[in-house]
Amino acid sequence: MINLQNILNKFKKEGLFKDSFYMIFSNIYSKGMAYLFYFIVALILGAEGFGILRGLLPILDVLVIFFCSGIPPSIAKHISEQKNINYLWTIDILKIMILMAIFSFPIVFILKYILGGGYLNIDNTIYLTLGFTLICAPIIAWSRGILQGTLKIKQLSLTWVIEYTVKIISLVILVLLFGVAGAFISIGLGYLFGGLIGCYFIKTNENNKNNKDNENNKNNINWSRLLNIKNILNLFKINKNNNKNNNNIEIIKKVILYGIPIALGTASYRLLNDLDSIVIMSLLGPIDNGIYGYASLLSRVVFLFASSISIPLIPRIAKSKDISYLKKGLLLNLIIISPVLLITIIFSDSLLSFFFGINNIDSSNSLKILSISAGFMSSYTICSSSLQGLGKAKIPLYILFLGIILNLLLNYMLIPIMGIVGGAYATLISSLSIFLIIIFYSLYRYSKN
Repeated sequence: MINLQNILNKFKKEGLFKDSFYMIFSNIYSKGMAYLFYFIVALILGAEGFGILRGLLPILDVLVIFFCSGIPPSIAKHISEQKNINYLWTIDILKIMILMAIFSFPIVFILKYILGGGYLNIDNTIYLTLGFTLICAPIIAWSRGILQGTLKIKQLSLTWVIEYTVKIISLVILVLLFGVAGAFISIGLGYLFGGLIGCYFIKTNENNKNNKDNENNKNNINWSRLLNIKNILNLFKINKNNNKNNNNIEIIKKVILYGIPIALGTASYRLLNDLDSIVIMSLLGPIDNGIYGYASLLSRVVFLFASSISIPLIPRIAKSKDISYLKKGLLLNLIIISPVLLITIIFSDSLLSFFFGINNIDSSNSLKILSISAGFMSSYTICSSSLQGLGKAKIPLYILFLGIILNLLLNYMLIPIMGIVGGAYATLISSLSIFLIIIFYSLYRYSKN
């Protein structure tokens, strides 16, 4: 029989349990603040404003993930693999991330005309605030990559706490002043302040390290060069001298090339989770999409634990190349999500009534189905993170592409017949399919090595 106490003691000894606890806390906090964010917007702006937010926020998230959030896991991987941590190359990575965010700004307006329909009626001011938020994202993403790679998980988790605290504090005032645009400005401010706190943690860690070994000064981030407004144009010039001495160009290439499939995979993952809402919005309208959105938000409570485990898992498996960490992560995830999953299934009606004040059978059934789907997706996420650590970041991307195609087809087939419940079944079938594929690939192939 499996000795659960011995397993938990082993997790504790290795530090995975402690790091996962920090991330669980920050994820619970940020998820709670995300629910509060939606509730405040719905309360102040009503159905129409809430519908606009629900229609645009997934687009913003996909763009932020694609242009900013794909590189941090790659930064973490390469930092964790270095014996003597050299931060010089990370500055040039930050420059590239900022440039990518700036160049992605016009995409926001291009998507307006590509998507058409209700998106054409949204005021351009709101699209401008999306662009502002996108440009605020690189610093927080970059700082999280460094904190993750150096296993400063407690500090990493605090960046999420700061981000969502600033977002909620500024939300009410900004929404009252600027409507939906104010909601997106509050998101941008959360990114900005969370990123500054992340930079503060990195600087503090550097100072502590230098107190022990002054030789590491030469490998530190040149903060004065980065923050000096007079030299802001130099932010986008790669320091050739540093690149020669420290092989920075090769590291930068590796980080970016490895980050591309991660960015595509994570953005595809976000798109996969919101295709149902996009299709429902297109076929059934904002009211049905809002009812479905309540169920979708609650079901993702099941998923938040997976990210808490997968974030500290990447640097560990990258360093050890030990597939047993995947099995430990899957087991820990199962232990944690089982009671949460049961609660969302058994008390779906009560949860929807308590949080959103609705009593809708279709929304309740959707919550049950989506919760099971979230369970499969949480295990998929852990498998995906393990493959990233093993240097196989493209595999989850290929599997996700298959899932997106399957999900899109099923949504257009089932929603006209079954309504919003059809969207939930489409998500369940596609999530189960990609989980089975990735678990087979991960365990049966790499367990033989």
